Parts: sequence; structure tokens; C-alpha cells
Amino acid sequence: MALATSLPTAILTSTNTSVRVFRVYGAGTQIIVYTTTQKEEVYEYVALTKTLAQTTADAASQVGLPEGAVASYSAPEDQRTIGSYKLIKTITYAEVTARTYEDY
Repeated sequence: MALATSLPTAILTSTNTSVRVFRVYGAGTQIIVYTTTQKEEVYEYVALTKTLAQTTADAASQVGLPEGAVASYSAPEDQRTIGSYKLIKTITYAEVTARTYEDY
């Protein structure tokens, strides 16, 4: 199998959404409820040459991401016997906060 010298299509390997809820008790008869949601996705590009994986990780491109999202990269060795590397791209999206009200 020949190793890729340009980025192939990424494979989504995991996704995670975390939700946190905070309640603020005020002086009135209502409770303010803040709900924050944050999403993270992990993609892998496999069967890459060391040079392609390393230069892509070093560039840490943020191109094409929605506003507030950040991508981080790592380039670990995948298969030592054939010298294959994989590139892991983790996208962390901006935290979204919603505010609602509840009665006591």
C-alpha cells in the first residue's frame, strides 16, 4: 500500500457533546437557568507519510471552521513496520449558553 502524499478524506472517529446546567436563585420568584453546551469532534487521516502528517500538524490550519471553533492537531505513528503515520484533528466548537427561567 502506498502512503498518501496529500490529505485523503478524514474519518470521523468520535464526537462528544457536554451539557452543564447552572441555576441562579435571585431575590424574586424566578430561578435563572443557564445551560451551556460544548461539542467536540475527532477526525483521523490515515496512511500518511511522516512529512505530510508532521507538516500538516505544524501548520495547525483553522481554515473552514465555524466562528469560535478551534482545531488542534497531533501526528502519531500508526504502523511502525510500514512507516505509516496518522493525523488526528480535534475540533472544539464554541460553547453555547442558553438562559431560561423557572418559578420557585
